[in-house]
Amino acid sequence: MGETLVNALHSSVVDRIEPGFAEIYTKYQAPRLRADQVTYEEYNKDRSKYTFAICPAPVTEVGSTKIYKVPVTDPAGEIDVQVYYPTEEAIAKGGLKTKDGKLPAHVDYHGGGFVIGTLASDDIWCRKVCQDVGCVVLNVDYRMAPDYPHPVPNMDSWQALKWVFKNADKLGVDPERVSIGGLSAGGHIAAVLALLARDEKTLPKLVLQMLVVPAVDTRFIPLEGSCDESVPYKSYIENEFAPCLPLNRLRWFYNLWLGTDIEARKKMTNDFIASPILASSHANLAPASIHVAEIDTLTSEGIAYHEKLSAAGTPSTLKVYKGVGHPFGHWDGELEAAKEYVQDTIDALKKAYKV
Repeated sequence: MGETLVNALHSSVVDRIEPGFAEIYTKYQAPRLRADQVTYEEYNKDRSKYTFAICPAPVTEVGSTKIYKVPVTDPAGEIDVQVYYPTEEAIAKGGLKTKDGKLPAHVDYHGGGFVIGTLASDDIWCRKVCQDVGCVVLNVDYRMAPDYPHPVPNMDSWQALKWVFKNADKLGVDPERVSIGGLSAGGHIAAVLALLARDEKTLPKLVLQMLVVPAVDTRFIPLEGSCDESVPYKSYIENEFAPCLPLNRLRWFYNLWLGTDIEARKKMTNDFIASPILASSHANLAPASIHVAEIDTLTSEGIAYHEKLSAAGTPSTLKVYKGVGHPFGHWDGELEAAKEYVQDTIDALKKAYKV
């Protein structure tokens, strides 16, 4: 690995990073400041400037897209949900349409630490999945912190999911084959919604929860400084200086999303809406497909959640992608591990949707 790559990555991780990831990181991410490296005021002037870098990738043409305005409460407002429909050729190839013309649907929640990210964050992935699987994909633009702190992002997302089921006929969606998922904060949201959906007896059972580099336990991220060595997740220590999502960036997200009042935050993070790993039961949930980056502060959380689900009897598959960092899934334009990940998600959805 060349000197420029060594300088771009922290010494604690440089020898563990896969060379292809290092090259892309150095090319696209290293020249950019992260949001946690500037004042909030500076970040707020141009939020898009501080999102994770996404390397260029081909844009898949789909049959059509449409944005719906979905009403939400607490506080009252509305959010955008972008719906992608596959082409007739993709529908025929996928072979997933019911006799009455309905398609399975995946509801996606983007990442960004509950603070950054937009519908554009997952657009490339949503389009590719829509066409390659032959399903409807719905991309949810939930409201974010600090303007809308916890639990607003989760509750917006829950209302959006219920809206999908309520409007399944209008959307052309088979309500018996709905999956949910997301990356990072979106993975957290999907884990929470899988728990809520299980307990909402009026809803059909979800067929899959796809959790990508998910955050599932918010109790141990400090308001400042490094984590104590006693924390149950070793990746907080080993990957404190991981590329793209070092501990300092994770802390910045959590302070804006969960607040900095110690007592209020302790109460918040001990509830499953903030820490889905603390739910009273993880039995009878939608099967999980969990995808974890090896060089990530959240690596251990994803593995622990897989173990929690499996112990409770909920089917769960886990894949750890070696030598890559947190947002690797967005880099499928150039990174082989990301291309593998995208195909893995497509395969998981096809399996979940088979009648």
